[in-house]
Amino acid sequence: MSGAALAAWQWLATDEGRALRDAAASVGATTPAAVMALRKLGDPDAVRAALELAQARQRAIAKFPDAAGLWCDGHGIEQASGARVAAWKAQRFAGQRTIDLCSGIGGDLMAIARVAPAEGIDRDPVRAWMAARNAGVPVQVADVRDAEIADRLVHIDPARRDERGARHHGLDGYEPGLDVLQRLWTDSRGGGAKLGPGIDLPIEGAPAGSELEFISEDRTLVQAVLWWGACTRHPGARSATALRGSEVRTVHGMPGPMPVREGAYGACIAVPDPALERSGLAGASAVRLGLAEAAVGLGIAHGPMPEHDEAWWWRWYRVEAEIPWRTDAALAWLRDHDAGEVTVKTRGKAVDPDALARAWRGRGRRAWTVFMLRHGTTLRAFATEPITIV
Repeated sequence: MSGAALAAWQWLATDEGRALRDAAASVGATTPAAVMALRKLGDPDAVRAALELAQARQRAIAKFPDAAGLWCDGHGIEQASGARVAAWKAQRFAGQRTIDLCSGIGGDLMAIARVAPAEGIDRDPVRAWMAARNAGVPVQVADVRDAEIADRLVHIDPARRDERGARHHGLDGYEPGLDVLQRLWTDSRGGGAKLGPGIDLPIEGAPAGSELEFISEDRTLVQAVLWWGACTRHPGARSATALRGSEVRTVHGMPGPMPVREGAYGACIAVPDPALERSGLAGASAVRLGLAEAAVGLGIAHGPMPEHDEAWWWRWYRVEAEIPWRTDAALAWLRDHDAGEVTVKTRGKAVDPDALARAWRGRGRRAWTVFMLRHGTTLRAFATEPITIV
């Protein structure tokens, strides 16, 4: 961003800029008339920054409980770790001098600075200014390639999209890329690299003894972290961490496939938490729960009613019946069974779940969840009801 943009953001943070901030926050649609009214309170750069701030803070509420005081822009919010995830990660840096590279608006830096002596680096002057205000620690405007690591731990959040917006799933497409990461792995005592959850596996060039952690938040996979050196807890292993409400659970181990049990389904269908599935640890969990896939690679298991505490890691559905998979026959079955709201779940784009849900929705009182699953060349359908696991 330009020097004029930075000056606009800095002015916006002054007492003089407060009136424009407050006015922009109260604007609904950014119509020409609304923009002209704001122009009475600041120049065009300041107005653009004020509107961006107001919109970004609204988007930030889902990630940050204190979003009303956050300094941010839309892209910065999109890229930032949310408060719960950042706080979980920050525990690995507690009490240790840490440098946060590619700080962005400071999503991770804020959490690290609460538990450790920390500072940041970002090459964008506006983002560096935002991160410094948000985290309350120094943030240098520089290229991370020139960063002096010394004896500090490292957190780095490399960009995963190129200038055209294309997303990369290998470290060679990250910015900074594999060469910089390898230098950090060699020169630092330890650290964590924030990766996209869709990172290509196995990770080419990952340091020996590193730990790959997948993190979900409220059953949505949000990021992967490659831990190395002093920040590893389970060297050479995969970890899955789930943040759900106020509860956090984590497991670790070596990845492996789920067992396969073809034929009739058990009493339940179970869907693993995305962190458990992406880490490759769902297989070991399934064994402990007596679950199995009905077809290799299906990713959804079936088996007995849950009795183990590990059931928390899965979504559970009681199988009421295997129903005809043809659209008209399934509709007739649902009508005969008092169907009202219908939710359709599938894997591998076997069907269009939204279209089927609309077609099958009825006027009855019973809500059904229908799984449409492909077993080789065969499509099978199951009418189920969710089971609540406390």
